[in-house]
Amino acid sequence: MASRTILAAVVLTAITASVLTAACSSSSKPAADAGSQEDAAFVTGGLVGCSPLEPGCTVDTTGSYTAPTVATTCPDPGKGTTTGTADSHCNGVTPQAVNALSCSVLDAGATGDAATPDAAAPGPCGENGPDYGATMYGNEGDDDDCKYHTTWEASPICESDGVYFIVKANYLTRSMAPLTGACTFAEVCLNDTHPGPAVDSRPPQGNQTVVEGPPGTYTVGPVVFDEAGDWTVRFHFNEICCDIAPDSPHGHAAFHVTVP
Repeated sequence: MASRTILAAVVLTAITASVLTAACSSSSKPAADAGSQEDAAFVTGGLVGCSPLEPGCTVDTTGSYTAPTVATTCPDPGKGTTTGTADSHCNGVTPQAVNALSCSVLDAGATGDAATPDAAAPGPCGENGPDYGATMYGNEGDDDDCKYHTTWEASPICESDGVYFIVKANYLTRSMAPLTGACTFAEVCLNDTHPGPAVDSRPPQGNQTVVEGPPGTYTVGPVVFDEAGDWTVRFHFNEICCDIAPDSPHGHAAFHVTVP
């Protein structure tokens, strides 16, 4: 805990002195590629990171929270699960441990996701782009970087109706302990040019809220789908953190979701 406190002080001092030269996001750029962006660092839940923790994230301590009921308007609402080959991209791969101190790491020599400029992603969700791994089928799989195992279920899904997702995330390390405090939210796109009507939106911009309870289980919504089809729903974990260091707590896992 002492080292984390020291790190927070160092980062915040650096901001005051205008030393940092890059801002981080879910598809972060190296420092040399982001000189025109305003620098910022944020502290929450013991993590020092590069993106603000948006409002709308709460923790339910009663153990009795359930998603609000949403009236469905289509004749045949579904659960959204899309049939296809089960995810296996982390099979045979050593799981990636995460380090809270890497939440604030800025490294101009980064490779992989962190070294890819935002413009390289083909659309608002980066479908099939270099910033993210492949969109997965079913309702279970591992995140892009083999840090977390993710499962999800949803309230009945209809076009234009608000949907609540219940997302469970566990470390692939730490004996599969639940991932807590990650403020998981959903990013949705029908295709590269058709984002959801409230993509990446929590208060005050949108109405997507996140309630964690029990630990490692996140109720996310309402998510609105404004057209039928095969959507990509990407769940983001620890969005506050830079996505630079391989062991950053930042992560994301995307699934095909069928909207009738």
